[in-house]
Amino acid sequence: MKIAKDKDRQSVVVIEGDKPGPVVVMFCGIHGDEVSGIHALEKLLFDLFGGKRELLRGRLTLARCNELAMAAERRYVKHNMNRMFRDAYGPEIDRDSYEIKRVQELKPLLEKCDYFLDFHSAPIADVPFLVAEERAVEFYRRLGISRIMTGWSKFSGGAIGGDTENYANGRGALSATLESGSHFDKSSNDVAYRAAISLLTSLEMIERDEPQTQAVAEVYEMHSVITKDHDDFRYAGEPHNFMFVKNGEAFAYQDNQPMVVREDSFLLIPMDPGATKLGEEVCYLGRKVS
Repeated sequence: MKIAKDKDRQSVVVIEGDKPGPVVVMFCGIHGDEVSGIHALEKLLFDLFGGKRELLRGRLTLARCNELAMAAERRYVKHNMNRMFRDAYGPEIDRDSYEIKRVQELKPLLEKCDYFLDFHSAPIADVPFLVAEERAVEFYRRLGISRIMTGWSKFSGGAIGGDTENYANGRGALSATLESGSHFDKSSNDVAYRAAISLLTSLEMIERDEPQTQAVAEVYEMHSVITKDHDDFRYAGEPHNFMFVKNGEAFAYQDNQPMVVREDSFLLIPMDPGATKLGEEVCYLGRKVS
């Protein structure tokens, strides 16, 4: 096993197993205030570097992505990095910004990998879940996460496009995004670490600690993106991730008008309206499919 820093990229480490195998890439810190993945991948690297674990085959790349935002304990500095993984940018994007330049360094890592997992957390969404497209659901059940959200790619051509997962999917990788829980709950660090270990053991890249159990995951399909278009956006009551909203009920208010669902739905990834800019997505709606 060989561990080395990527000579062309800062804060990227490549671990080579002694035998051929899958190429796996893991990202953390795309958003600087989401620390569970940072802790998880640092612990995994320490395990490998210190000899507690050994990469038996394949290649594993670990990347700390938005280090300026991490240092500032902010979601991002100028641009949301998880909307910058695109082939082209509009005139509103500062080509000299740190996030844009850093994304160009990271893109090549996603162009030649077999499996990709991006680590995130959320301020309100305290229930761990995965985001994965339908073709990846069965594989990523192996991570033991009890909820999986699909359908993100249907909206990838709009304002919420440019995310790492869709970029990697478009280059042939089997990809997923882990939302490990709340920013403020330290147990999310353990969720992220266990997910990383489960991914590698399922590919027989490291030895298994314990018998693997595949989660009987509930699957939710995203059907609507809700953006904050007015400063007065507020939820109807206390929002919870995967909160059920009955057909005809209001889940939020905006521009002094109730926002009513037209079918039984679930509130997905509710963000803090006060920390969300105008035009950015503030939550999503989905339906349970299994």
